[in-house]
Amino acid sequence: MKEKLRSIYNTLDQREKFVLALYISILISPVIPVLILAWMGIQSVVQRQFNWKVKAWPEGFFLLLMAISLLSWVLEPVYYYGIPIVLIPMLTFFLYYTLSLWVKSLGWTWRQIQRVYLLFWLLGLYPAVVATLQRLGWFPMYKEPLLFILGYYPLQNISHTRVVATALNSNLAAAMFICLALISIYAAYVLTVKWQKWFALACFFFYCTTIWFTGSRGAWVGLLIGLLVQVWMTGNRKRTVGLFLSLVGLAALVYTNRTLIPREETLFATAKVRIGVWQNSFQIFLDHWALGTLPLRFGQLFYERTGDTINHAHNTFLSVASEYGVAGFVGFCLLVVLTISRARRWRKDAILRVEKRLAGMLTSVVVALLSHGMYDHPIQTPQIGLLFFFSVILIHDQYERSRPHKLSS
Repeated sequence: MKEKLRSIYNTLDQREKFVLALYISILISPVIPVLILAWMGIQSVVQRQFNWKVKAWPEGFFLLLMAISLLSWVLEPVYYYGIPIVLIPMLTFFLYYTLSLWVKSLGWTWRQIQRVYLLFWLLGLYPAVVATLQRLGWFPMYKEPLLFILGYYPLQNISHTRVVATALNSNLAAAMFICLALISIYAAYVLTVKWQKWFALACFFFYCTTIWFTGSRGAWVGLLIGLLVQVWMTGNRKRTVGLFLSLVGLAALVYTNRTLIPREETLFATAKVRIGVWQNSFQIFLDHWALGTLPLRFGQLFYERTGDTINHAHNTFLSVASEYGVAGFVGFCLLVVLTISRARRWRKDAILRVEKRLAGMLTSVVVALLSHGMYDHPIQTPQIGLLFFFSVILIHDQYERSRPHKLSS
C-alpha cells in the first residue's frame, strides 16, 4: 500500500498535485476545499493558461447558471448583510467552471483517475474513524475555531446520537460515506492481491457502519441506487435484478425500523416535515419560475412564508428549480442525462474491464448523490458539490478523449 501511495504521488506534476490536494481536502474539512478551489480559480485567471470554453459540457452548464444568477439579481437586487447575494452563486459556478478547465487540461488517462480515487478511498478512513470516535462519545462536538478548520465543526451543538464526522452536518457526512462505500466496491474488483480485496470489502462495511452512525435514512436510498447503477454498468442484468431485490428488502427493514437508525424522530414524523418543506418550496418556485430566487433569497422567502429557517428545499431538483428557475432546472436535467449517457458510451468504447468498471463507479457516485438529494440537497455545499461535479467533469473528459474524432466532426 505504501508503495502504491508513493508511486501515485511521484507521477503527478505540480498542477496535478493541487487537484489531488483539493480532492483529498474534502475528507478533512469543509473550509480547506474552498480555499484551494479559490486559489486555483485565481491562478486560472492570472496565468490565462486555458482555452475558455462555452459550448462544452459541463462548462456550458456552469456558465448558464452564472448568467441566470446575474440576470435574476439585476431584475430583483437583494442584499445579505449589505453584500449582493448574486456574488455567492456567481463565484461558486465560476470556480467550478475553472475546475473543469483545469482538470481537462491535465490530460489524465483512466489509470491516473483510478489512482486518484484509490488514494481518496484509503484516506477516507480518516473521517470514518472520526465518525466512530464521535459515536463513542470520545470526540468533542462543541464549536471551536481550530476544530472548524480541521473539520470537526457541526452547524450546531448536538448530542452524540448523529455524528457529523468532518462535515457540517450528519447528512453531508452520510453523502461522503456513500461515495467511499461505492469506491470500496470498485477497489475490491481492481485490486489484485487477495488480502487487498478482503480489505476493500471490510472498508465497504465500515463505511456502511459510519452511514448508520449519521442516522441519515436518505443515505441508504442513495447507497442502494448507487450500488444498482454500478452493477448495472457491468452489463450483468441477472446480477442487477438479484442485488436489487435483496437490497430493497434490507433497505425496507432499516428504513422503517426506528431502533435500527440512531435518530429520535420517526420516519413518518420526518416525512411530514419534508412534505411541508416541499410544498412551500414548490409555491416559491411558482412565484419565481422564470429565473428563480437565488440560494440566500430562498431562505428569506421561506422564512417570510412559514416562519421557519430553511436554507434549501431539501430536494436537489426542487432546489435548483426554485433557486434558478425553469432554465436552470432544464439545464441541470440535461447535465444529468448527458452525463449518464456519456458515461455509458465511454464504458462501451473502453476495451479493458477495469476501465469499464471505473466508468460505472463514477456514474454510481453521481446517481447516488442525486438519489440522496431527493431528501436533501448535499451538492449545494462545496464539500459534497466537489465530489459530485468532479465525477461529472471526469466522465465528460474521458468521453471526449474516447471519441475525439466524433466530437471534432
